[in-house]
Amino acid sequence: MVNLDYLYNPEVAKPSFGKNYFVDKKLGFQIIENGTILSHKRLPERDWWGFGGIVDSNGEFIKSSALRDGYCKVYNPPLESIQHNSETVIYIGMFTYAWGHVITDNIRRLWFLRSDYFKREFKDCSIVYVPFESFFQRDNRNFYRLLEILEVDFDKFKPITQPTQFDKIILPDVSWNVPYFTKEFREIIDCVKTFALKNQMPTPSKKIYFGYKRYQVGEEKLAGYFNSKGYHVFYPENLTFDAQLNLLINVESFASTDGSCAHNSMFLRNGTETILIPRSAFRFTNAQKGVNQIYQANAIYIDSTLSIFAVDSSVGQGPNFFLVSEQLKRFFGDKWNGYEEDDFKTSLQYINNFISKGYIVRPKSKEYYKSILEDFMEQLKKRENLIVSCNMPPRWETFQPSLRYSTHVNKTGWGAWRIENQVCGTLEQRDIQAIKVNYPNHKVYYSVYFNEEEGWSKEILAPEMAGTTGKSKPIYGMRIRLDEAGAKEFDILYRMHKFDGTWTPWAKNGEALYSHEQKVNAIQIKLKPIKIQSDKKNLTTFDYAQTFLTKNDDATYLQSQRPQIKIKKDVI
Repeated sequence: MVNLDYLYNPEVAKPSFGKNYFVDKKLGFQIIENGTILSHKRLPERDWWGFGGIVDSNGEFIKSSALRDGYCKVYNPPLESIQHNSETVIYIGMFTYAWGHVITDNIRRLWFLRSDYFKREFKDCSIVYVPFESFFQRDNRNFYRLLEILEVDFDKFKPITQPTQFDKIILPDVSWNVPYFTKEFREIIDCVKTFALKNQMPTPSKKIYFGYKRYQVGEEKLAGYFNSKGYHVFYPENLTFDAQLNLLINVESFASTDGSCAHNSMFLRNGTETILIPRSAFRFTNAQKGVNQIYQANAIYIDSTLSIFAVDSSVGQGPNFFLVSEQLKRFFGDKWNGYEEDDFKTSLQYINNFISKGYIVRPKSKEYYKSILEDFMEQLKKRENLIVSCNMPPRWETFQPSLRYSTHVNKTGWGAWRIENQVCGTLEQRDIQAIKVNYPNHKVYYSVYFNEEEGWSKEILAPEMAGTTGKSKPIYGMRIRLDEAGAKEFDILYRMHKFDGTWTPWAKNGEALYSHEQKVNAIQIKLKPIKIQSDKKNLTTFDYAQTFLTKNDDATYLQSQRPQIKIKKDVI
């Protein structure tokens, strides 16, 4: 059972939780003759995940051998670096050191080692795995203990640390493929829980909160609030696996942010109350959706974030900004008296620190996040509406999702989705051939202009494509409008960047915009609220940002002209 009543917008979230992630199928294996197992290789293109897995005798990558489908790719090692081995081996997968992946991805082929078929036909074969490059530099004692509980002898496993060709490679099917799982995966987890129940020791912690501090600004405030509600706070990386199991098998209520820590909930007793705080609005960890169903969780999702990066579920690299929200207090029956004084000050200072130091969690995301952060701070300095900037509601139930758009560019294809007011395209001499727009709150209609002979395309309803792909047909104009309801709330503005290095003027609300025979290589789209609520009851975030920024720059904004923020002074 999943309760979404405490989300900013439950209706938007419901499609993510309506599926059955249990897969009823018989697992098997395949035999790859003269295949080569590629050791893990960390490359900039994939950053932490890197490349690795199995290629067959024809050099074709076996996709199911990757850590996860689509997460790893083939690389071509020098021929002289490939070892040759005449053995038949069992390939048990890629092993990462990140705990959330250890208890999901690392163990998804272990079912085969417990099967009667393995014990009858392959028990004398060597078992091999591909460790991440820094696997042995990490503390893997909890992983080894997990294997011990499952009666799997890790000492018999052989790591593949350089490309090696084998006469035969036995590749078992996976019992877990995010977020889908089979009965074999559930049986592995049940085996661990059976061990925990047999070795159960009394604990006073009937309610626990598992914390994960990295890149999660404000989690100490969440932890403090849960502690005030009778939850004991633990950081699982500081505990042995046996200690974690004993806590989990005893509790009546488990709480965590929706990430690696939350995956530990698979070891809870079936039906245990599980409170999950998404890292940002609309971002729900796919793995956790499956985990919830493995142990038939009584899962309750509660939004309690400052969702600066809440574009969609594909954005997931932090930093994450947590606060004690009205939703969270409503769940516990507490009165919400406004935001804490430092909720936004901490977050804004952290953002500013990110920009000044140029630090982003993952290098490949540096430019993307840097542009978001700089745009966010620029909006604040201009005294624009913080509520719109943060995707945060004046009151929680009126949450605004972001408008997004993407362009199809000659020779490079579709680019990443951008949020409103960001440049979408290349700014290079490559023309745009098609666009897509998406906005969950209202219908968006748009069309593109080709040339005098072909004129305008038919008007498209978001999120479908306007334009063409694969036909080398550049666009020379566009027009975009909102439906009637949306047009009462916003003007939609748009402009195009041309090959001559200049921007067109802004057009709005379905006006025809032309580049006048200049090819277009980028676009911008944004929403401008027609009317912003200004009553004291609804404005809190905006007012606090005004107060904070007035103290920190030389702006001339007169705070006395705005209603005053309601701030709770006692900090938990």
